[in-house]
Amino acid sequence: MLFQKGKIGNLVIKNRIAMAPMGQPADIDGGFTQSNIDYLVERAKGGVGLIITGCTVCSEEFEPRPCNLHNNFHQNDRLGKLADQIHMYGSKLCLQLSPGIGRMNFIDPFTPPYSSSQVPSYAFADLICKEMPTEGVKHLVKAMGYSAQLAMRAGVDMVEVHAYGGYLIDQFTSAYWNKRTDEYGGSFENRTRFLTEIITEIRKTCGPNFPIAVKLTIDSVDGLERPLEEGIAIAKMLDEMGIDLLHIGRGAYSCRWRMVSSVYQQPGFDIEAVKKIKEVVKNVPIMAHGKLNHKNVAEKALKENTVDFVAIGHGLLADPHWANKVRSNKLDEIIPCIGCGECHYNAMNGKILSCAVTPTTGYEKEYALTPATEAKNILVIGGGPGGMKAAITAAQRGFKVSLWERNTYLGGEMTAAGAPRFKEDVMSHVEYLSRQVYKYNIDLKLGFTATVEDVIKYNPDYVVVATGATPIMIRVPGYDKKHVVMAEEVLLNQRSIGENVVIIGGGLVGSETAVELAMQGKKVKIVEMMDDILKTASHFVANDQNLRYLVNESCLKIISSAKLTEILDDGVVVEKDGKMEKVECDNVVFAVGFRSNQELYDQIEEAGFDAVVIGDNVQPGKILQAIHQGYHAIRVL
Repeated sequence: MLFQKGKIGNLVIKNRIAMAPMGQPADIDGGFTQSNIDYLVERAKGGVGLIITGCTVCSEEFEPRPCNLHNNFHQNDRLGKLADQIHMYGSKLCLQLSPGIGRMNFIDPFTPPYSSSQVPSYAFADLICKEMPTEGVKHLVKAMGYSAQLAMRAGVDMVEVHAYGGYLIDQFTSAYWNKRTDEYGGSFENRTRFLTEIITEIRKTCGPNFPIAVKLTIDSVDGLERPLEEGIAIAKMLDEMGIDLLHIGRGAYSCRWRMVSSVYQQPGFDIEAVKKIKEVVKNVPIMAHGKLNHKNVAEKALKENTVDFVAIGHGLLADPHWANKVRSNKLDEIIPCIGCGECHYNAMNGKILSCAVTPTTGYEKEYALTPATEAKNILVIGGGPGGMKAAITAAQRGFKVSLWERNTYLGGEMTAAGAPRFKEDVMSHVEYLSRQVYKYNIDLKLGFTATVEDVIKYNPDYVVVATGATPIMIRVPGYDKKHVVMAEEVLLNQRSIGENVVIIGGGLVGSETAVELAMQGKKVKIVEMMDDILKTASHFVANDQNLRYLVNESCLKIISSAKLTEILDDGVVVEKDGKMEKVECDNVVFAVGFRSNQELYDQIEEAGFDAVVIGDNVQPGKILQAIHQGYHAIRVL
């Protein structure tokens, strides 16, 4: 089913796979940069049938452009170049068009953005938006039509109207945000008028045969911004209007983990809701997204006629050649997305959209590997994600490679991170990296704790030290009792624990360990020094929201603003609000962070070897940092 041809209007798509819209920073005039073109073309080269660009706005009149802009004939050269190169691989190109992001705009704390009504802005809740003037709405309708026509003239195959995710069109269609009293507010017909007029204008400027898709939020899940009944009504209306493709999703910024997938969600998490739309949409093909980069899940959704096309987002950041690998049944070669959300996290911090597990994403040409020009013997010490990536990259360049790991298994702390049942995506990547180590016939020593004497004896040309960091134990009285364990030991099932557990530390590791133990039926309490859990976690908001949801659903007890003072045989003593309190438990689990140790690296350097230290050895951090550092340490060699 995935590789059957599909039709969107009169447009024939070579397969049922679309790249979901995920944009890169624009050129100085809002047009597409060469890096953006390379990024999208790589996914076409990888076998995707339909490439949808990131959001592109049609006007800067009411807000500074938040993304790409296409409203000028002189931007068509780069868009045309993109279209031509996409077509070289038999793929089609869709430009996602938007009139703006409205209340989501974060200009500054002093300048109110425009919205459908005078509602609070997203970034600054005390800042009340300005209501878009009626003539301004009409101007944006015209601008959308003109931008679509420019795109068509550049060779773009279709456009997708961005009516999704709480942005400007969504603010108009939602009764929660739209409080207008003119022709664009009030009744259902009036609230959807902005959207319907845009579609009509694009038809007028581009003709009846140019396909129009609409990306729609069918419900906000939280029950506030859009109830499902309203989303179903809009979908039915669009079907009756005769659009050519309906691209649907769920969620809002208040529950963004339903809008943008997180590490904690199951593949195809929106499929059941999509079925409700299929009951009312009879004429228009439907496309959905939500961790559909799992072949069996995507095939099942197509086979059961739940969807007509599958949109893959993060999975194509991790592996741009996903489609070709699935088609040739090279499933073990697919680079699994780990759901970390670092792509969005970096983009929201003003950086180029990137990928934790694929360093070339967004830098397709800049970071490409070149064959080694001279023979070198590379030694990598540490088989975590950074070490494995360094070893694999060295082998890909043609170097001779040895990898030493003190554990009897590969993966390091990433193995523990992927151990909870709700983090299968992370474990899948550990398994992928392990397969690559064996595929490239890297000389592997497991269960081998390296010393500087071992390195001197081996005499490598270049050493990558990636031995990771050590879990921290707070040395309060009783810390060395037998029932005290580390979170890593619990996650890897290296220690059995009782039914009542106290976890010291409510950061990322502590919270995930607590949820996993609660799912096992244990009674869990988190003791956290700060006033809330996850205060030190620097991760994407969707992952934060989703993990907090899991914590709440697990009925954990959180003892915040509390300091561990002593560990007893049957519990712990904590200080809270100036008072000592005993918390009973069978086991105490430490999850308070990690400490780097560069002693081996320093010794190797002192011995005169050319060496580099990466990952948690530098500073306890993220999978992205470890993998990227491992890759680049070898790439620039």
